[in-house]
Amino acid sequence: MAKAAKKKKPAKKAPAKKKPAKKQLARKQRAKKQRANKQLPRPMAARAMMPRREDVPGIAKDLPDFANFREAAIALKVAPFFTGPGAVPFSRLRATQILDPMRGQKSFNDFFLA
Repeated sequence: MAKAAKKKKPAKKAPAKKKPAKKQLARKQRAKKQRANKQLPRPMAARAMMPRREDVPGIAKDLPDFANFREAAIALKVAPFFTGPGAVPFSRLRATQILDPMRGQKSFNDFFLA
C-alpha cells in the first residue's frame, strides 16, 4: 500500500505594503527633522537679559578665556546660565587675568565668584 503523496501548499506571501507617495514621504521626513532640531523658544525678555562676556567685571576683552565663559558660569552655578537650586546671581561672577606656564606664560581670563 502506497501512501498518498501529500501536496505541499505554497507559502502565502504577506500582503505588500503600500508605499507612500514621494511628497508624503518628504513631508514626514521634514517633520521628523524639525521636531528633533527644534529648541524651545525663550521669551523675548529672557533673551534681552542674557549677560554677555563683556558684562563680567574685571575681564580683559583682548585676552582669550581660560575656560569657555558660559561653561564656567554653569560650573559656578551662576544664574541665568544655571537654573537649578543654589544658583547665585550674575553680579557675583568676576574675572581675573592669570599666567599659564603650560602655554608659554600667556595671559588668560579666569572666572571666579566674589
